[in-house]
Amino acid sequence: MTHRSDLPIADDVAPSSLSDRQRFAELESRLRETEDALRLSNDQLRTALDVGKLGSWDCDLETGRVSGTATFKANLGLSPDASLTYAQWQQMIHPDDVEQVRQAIASSISAGTDFSLKHRILMSNGRLGRVFVKGSAIVDRAGKPVRLIGVTQNLAEEELHEVDARLRVIESLAALVWIIDLNLDLTYVNDRWITFSGLQRSEALGDSWERWVHPEDLPHLLDGLRAARQNEASYTTEIRYRSAEDVYRWHMVQAAPIRDRDGKLTGWVGTSVDIHDIKIAEGALRTNEQQLRTALQAAKMGDWSWDAATDKMTLSARAAEIFGLPPEVPRTWLELTEQLHPADAARAIAAMQRAAETQTEYNLEYRVTRADDGARVWVAAQGRTLYDKDGTFTGMTGVVQDITDRKHAEQRQHLLIRELHHRVKNTLATVQAIVGSTARTASSIDEFYQGFVGRIVSLARTHNLLTEDLWQKAALEELIQTELGPYEDEARNRIVVEGPHVELPSEAAVPIGMAIHELTTNAAKHGALSTFGGQVEVTWRIDPGEERPMLHFSWIEHGGPRVTQPTRQGFGSRLLQRVLTTQLQAQVNMDFQEEGLRFSMTMPIPGEPPLFNPDK
Repeated sequence: MTHRSDLPIADDVAPSSLSDRQRFAELESRLRETEDALRLSNDQLRTALDVGKLGSWDCDLETGRVSGTATFKANLGLSPDASLTYAQWQQMIHPDDVEQVRQAIASSISAGTDFSLKHRILMSNGRLGRVFVKGSAIVDRAGKPVRLIGVTQNLAEEELHEVDARLRVIESLAALVWIIDLNLDLTYVNDRWITFSGLQRSEALGDSWERWVHPEDLPHLLDGLRAARQNEASYTTEIRYRSAEDVYRWHMVQAAPIRDRDGKLTGWVGTSVDIHDIKIAEGALRTNEQQLRTALQAAKMGDWSWDAATDKMTLSARAAEIFGLPPEVPRTWLELTEQLHPADAARAIAAMQRAAETQTEYNLEYRVTRADDGARVWVAAQGRTLYDKDGTFTGMTGVVQDITDRKHAEQRQHLLIRELHHRVKNTLATVQAIVGSTARTASSIDEFYQGFVGRIVSLARTHNLLTEDLWQKAALEELIQTELGPYEDEARNRIVVEGPHVELPSEAAVPIGMAIHELTTNAAKHGALSTFGGQVEVTWRIDPGEERPMLHFSWIEHGGPRVTQPTRQGFGSRLLQRVLTTQLQAQVNMDFQEEGLRFSMTMPIPGEPPLFNPDK
């Protein structure tokens, strides 16, 4: 270690009695001699440094600036005119050697001695070097280091580059690297192996590896290695290793044979690459695919993909079934568009093109004609666009579902809502008419109450029958049995009901149901059902008509009290003669014969309520 003030002063430079002129002349002469000696010394130093391939350097610790010879900079992989700071130099030291260099310099300063060491250097050209460094610190009067000076030497540069390149490749591998001999004992492992196993390097060698291979995988691995030894071949497999954290992780093992100069097999060099996360992802992917397949099957969906370059459509078995196509038969999108409903074709094609151009999802409902049976069905198709790594559009993938049943349900719901609105208004109008008519014909509050309640109950029963068929139809026989059933005796000969099955639309069922109620109420009060032995015969038949089938309905009573022509027209009579005639275009006849009432009605049966039509 050198102090800045420790510079010798010649005795003959001290003040003397010589004149000033002589003194300065002598000083100039001494200075020239000293400069000549310094130049000679520097030349000798440069020669020595060149011969020894040493590079000298000087570091100002206050400014951090490092200066040095061209050889010094070459040892670091720098150009001769490159600038360098102490911090930059420190960053070039191999990370594993930084602490060693720091301690060497610190010890040198503390002990007042030179420091010397060998360490690796990360050269600016990307190569790994190894240098010998020797130097010392210069301190000020207070003992504070202000400069570092020294030399460097490149150690076996060419050989070191080749060896370190190989080591760098091995250490940079994200794998466990190992060498195993013919006895299947480890003779070399890299640092990653040591870290993964948690063993010391000496402990990791030999047959220790067998203890941390999963017990289920070890027999398979040993059999494979023995076969590779017998065949002197390479070997690849997948096994689970136990880590230092006592967790098994999947690895891909690849081993290549090693041979000596004579070509004799000496062992294998291999790598074990951690593929645990890939295995987990593959398992999750398989699970997701199975769940997706199950979901598609449960929803009766099919999946599809479209290659934009070839126009090829790939349909799953369910997707092909929806379109009425045989499975696994090549099909293009152009060919598939021929099955689109003419009213939906342009919209479907435009939606797909728009999704491709705007990189958005494709979602559309349209009609297609099945190729096998010609049936017209509704489908819902969803898809998303696909792109390659350069962002170029490559096609689409998605799912398709037959939604014909859903469309039926939606249409039926719309019809029911409209029918409900219509029925509510009609019911309120009917109730209003019942109230008015009952009030006009009743002679007392009690008679009004009995008549009104009975008619409302009849109306409710008819509505119950209608709601069983979602407000669409009610059977004529059920309307009759609902009213006359309670009056049947045990012998079942009091009520006779005969006729074919007839479904009456709701607009006919309500007035006919109320008419049957009025006939039944009249028979129970005044007619055949009011006495023992009375009978009611209800019959009907269907004849063809010009536009609609014609219903011929007959109600005949006998065995009851003697019948006379009523003196006034009540609600029932008005209902039978007016409502049926007005609402149903029926021809009504009421004959009050002495042996019993005879009622007949002839009317066209209204058409079926509108059903869902996928073509509309």
